[in-house]
Amino acid sequence: MINVGLVILALAIGVGVLEAALAITRFNMPSNIRLVPGKGITYIPHSHYRHTKEGFSEGVINSHGFRDYERTYEKRPGVFRILVLGDSYVEALQVPLDKTFTALLEQSLNGNASSMRYEVMALGQSGFGTADEYLRYLEFGATYNPDLVILAFFTGNDFRNNSRFLSRDRIGFYFEFDQEQQLVLDRSLIDAYEKSLTYSRRIFQELKTRSHLVSLISERVYLFRHQIQDGRMEQTEVGNSVCDSAKCLSLFSDLNIYRHDLPPQWDMAVEATKGIILKFKKSVEINGARFLLLVLSNAEQVHPDLAADLNARYSFTWDYDQPDRILEEFANEKNILFLRLMPTFRKYHIETGQYLHGFAPPYKGHWNKTGHQVAADVIFKFLKERHLLTDITLESNGSSTRE
Repeated sequence: MINVGLVILALAIGVGVLEAALAITRFNMPSNIRLVPGKGITYIPHSHYRHTKEGFSEGVINSHGFRDYERTYEKRPGVFRILVLGDSYVEALQVPLDKTFTALLEQSLNGNASSMRYEVMALGQSGFGTADEYLRYLEFGATYNPDLVILAFFTGNDFRNNSRFLSRDRIGFYFEFDQEQQLVLDRSLIDAYEKSLTYSRRIFQELKTRSHLVSLISERVYLFRHQIQDGRMEQTEVGNSVCDSAKCLSLFSDLNIYRHDLPPQWDMAVEATKGIILKFKKSVEINGARFLLLVLSNAEQVHPDLAADLNARYSFTWDYDQPDRILEEFANEKNILFLRLMPTFRKYHIETGQYLHGFAPPYKGHWNKTGHQVAADVIFKFLKERHLLTDITLESNGSSTRE
């Protein structure tokens, strides 16, 4: 019994030392993700975050569970609210909160306003697809009574994220075509996950939010399990991979969206995406707001050197404008207000030599501070030119313009 006690004591001391080391070095942070029953995933209100994997930011999640400034559900008189939904580009953990495009847009609007107050609210979440964002609007966003809702669409992975198959059963919301080719909500994965949270698993989830060590172990186990699962799916679908003299392209690669000959699974993901966007628009308009489809940018679309690198690695003929063109044609057909950022980003990079994606060579990944500033400027100009800020007087460059 003494020996067993010594072993337990030694283990406890070892765990304590590891926990202290992780906390002191800030190697990782305790988990701050929560599942709101029946509604989906948000961050834990008032939880601390520190992002170092790409760029840097540190702060506290607001009381509603979003990486944004503190907000109220009730909209005060004289306030024009813009709600922005999207994935990690809207969440924007890579830069400080006041340097995100949503915060910069809010600053620009209020800096040029004569009387109206503007709130640009960010409800982004890493890993989200359009279905997740649509449900977030229905369950959370509509409560804020926004005047304008912006869906920030990232063509780099949102098409794939809208397919349960291409997402490899990632936990989230999906829309699938039924036998009558109608889109119906599929929430089976997230409901199954919720049901799987036994008492012991809930205790473990609680420990993850308090312990650096438990959170780290959980993250590594999760990544390992998904690596095995993804490997099995890759082997199962190896026959659907497209190979050339240089390299094979997996069916699950996001580069497929640049192919002229989209595989059937990708064609279906595109069609599902269009249907979700249309549902999104209708729901927003039913609630009395305007809807804007904002198409973001991919690094290889903006930086020619990255495109050249992809062209050299594959012998495929990539069409880097194709995903934007697909959405623009759809928006024109369905009378959806539309803005794409990629052309302006590409022109800015070519003219100035500044990179808008990434924080170090080869300048891939998310927007840096320059990218967020350019995005805010383009959106601000678009809102003014399209008269979307109804009955608001804005002063710009010393002159007043009735919007």
